Amino acid sequence: MKMIINIIGLSFILGNLSVSPVMAQSRGDYVSREEYEKLKRDFERMKAMVQMMEKRLEQRVTPEKADEDLDKVKGELKKVQKQAKEAKRQAKAVLPGVRKFLLTGYGFAGFRSSQRTDSSFSAGFNPIFLWRISDRIFFEGEAEFELEDSETNISLEFAQISYLLNDYMTIGVGKFLNPTNYFMERLHPAWINKLPDLPLSIDGDNRIQSKGLLGAQLRGGIPLRMIGLSRSRIGYAFYVANGPEMQEDGSLAFNNYTGSNSGKSVGGRIGLVPLPGLEVGYGFEIGRSQDPFLSRNRDITTHIVDFNYSRVSPVVLGQLHIHGQWAWRDIENSTDLAFDNEVKGGYGLVAYRPSLSGLRWLMNLEGVFRFDRMNQPSGSAFYDENRYTVGMNYYFNPSTLFKFAYQFDDRVKRKDDNALMFQAAIGF
Repeated sequence: MKMIINIIGLSFILGNLSVSPVMAQSRGDYVSREEYEKLKRDFERMKAMVQMMEKRLEQRVTPEKADEDLDKVKGELKKVQKQAKEAKRQAKAVLPGVRKFLLTGYGFAGFRSSQRTDSSFSAGFNPIFLWRISDRIFFEGEAEFELEDSETNISLEFAQISYLLNDYMTIGVGKFLNPTNYFMERLHPAWINKLPDLPLSIDGDNRIQSKGLLGAQLRGGIPLRMIGLSRSRIGYAFYVANGPEMQEDGSLAFNNYTGSNSGKSVGGRIGLVPLPGLEVGYGFEIGRSQDPFLSRNRDITTHIVDFNYSRVSPVVLGQLHIHGQWAWRDIENSTDLAFDNEVKGGYGLVAYRPSLSGLRWLMNLEGVFRFDRMNQPSGSAFYDENRYTVGMNYYFNPSTLFKFAYQFDDRVKRKDDNALMFQAAIGF
């Protein structure tokens, strides 16, 4: 092959150099020195290419040698994959939240002066512990340290272990915030709550709903992309838990975490988010509690509807929050109670902060108004009540604020109990 290429190259050069001076003169052409050198360089390149092809032919690999080289490559590849897997494991182990816990929470201090009770300062500290054990196992817990009278009261707000079944479903066991009580589950921390106190239907006498539950829950969210609503979703939560304990005055004690009977309360909530920032929901709870007068159980049924809107909008030059909740509960009549044991109540809140106004002194102020209503059973020891609370908040940063509020408390067949309240709160 080398000889063939050499002959071809030589013929090419000779063919170009065989133009005689006579023929060149007849055409008016001649072969210059530069053209000769160029042809020579072309020949040298062709010669080098032939030598390279010869070396490749000499290094031709046999099938046995090819299999041996392939096995070596596979072995090296496995080593690289193993090293990459180990490097990934080590990098993942030091990521925040993997086999580590996060300490967060909030603290507050306040003052309340009302017409019917002595004025008093108060303070509290609520650390929240979050521990991500693995990609699917999580733990969350909150302790509450609050001053009451001359002592420090310590309580467990929630402590729950959760397992992520898939992207749309999580199961949890332990003590958890009541998912049907939208305010307690999402709005009650002092640095999130817009006012120094809690709504009447959640924290008042003969309140309708429990703040926390002890049991198991299944919850998650489902996006509505499949029906063309890419920005919408449905959230759900269903639970089984120890039920409340019925008192002699017809009210319920929700801090009975040992269970008053073998029956359990079941409940849940469905929340629709048609647009970002807007959620409407319906919740329910069905349970039984032992009659304090007779050795039998009474059925308890609770329904809750809520409306929640939070949005930062240039239209209103700031943040707008609108929250509302209405609940009603019915307890099966007891022969020893001279009234139908049905109670209704709820609240509505509006808050506005001109955070986009561009005025520094105005951007951190927030005005708040809340209306509370409780309709108690006629003939019971409890009384109907309307409360109107107006407040003004100042934000030092997104999680630190000072609250000022005045409350007009209109009690039916009772003396009013207006109150002045202050509170400083911080989230961390």
